[in-house]
Amino acid sequence: MGQEESKSIWKLIGWLKKTKKIEVVAFYEEVPINGVLELEEVEEPLEQIIWKSDKKLIPPLRETRHLYFKKDGEVYILTVIAYDEKEIATSFPSLALDKKLNRAYVRVKTSETDPVDVMINGIQLSAEDISEAGIGILAPEDRVKNLEVNKEYDIMLRIRGEFLKLKGIIVYKMKAGKGFERIGIKFTQVKPKDQDRIAKYIMDRQREIAKKIFLFKG
Repeated sequence: MGQEESKSIWKLIGWLKKTKKIEVVAFYEEVPINGVLELEEVEEPLEQIIWKSDKKLIPPLRETRHLYFKKDGEVYILTVIAYDEKEIATSFPSLALDKKLNRAYVRVKTSETDPVDVMINGIQLSAEDISEAGIGILAPEDRVKNLEVNKEYDIMLRIRGEFLKLKGIIVYKMKAGKGFERIGIKFTQVKPKDQDRIAKYIMDRQREIAKKIFLFKG
């Protein structure tokens, strides 16, 4: 950590000590779950913060250890070290590299029992997540090696037995573990009726995820 970055983090710690409470967001299957953390103690030698637990955050913490919050237009991330019903221990905050809190559209993970299949450039793949603006795909890199970033493709989606023809541009490809790549596709042309089908799938998935969270709370 550079000197300027260190100074910025300690300034942020000072703000947290003064503010005491912050609004945070955790993501459960890509759906944002809002909660509030109340500061109990800053353990400076360990660079850890102890917070009073918010029960709404317990279900998503079973899937992810990342909590996000905003300060002065910047998005910060807290990594959860340990948690229970009473307390949550996190790392000191750091700038978030991803922009989950700034998404314009709700994104959900697709269902294993109700998947979204993708046909692009003659290759059949499965969407890992979907929003009204695009899809994320995790695939073996040898299967997607010929797909090019910044190139627009004709795409076929199969959602609940219906086939949707649209166009999309690959906005990024990145390594995602040994032998795998993650691909982000932004939709560029979608018929209104197909947009409605995508929105309906997302809305139904949100309900399913909300039910899972409710069951976890029980």
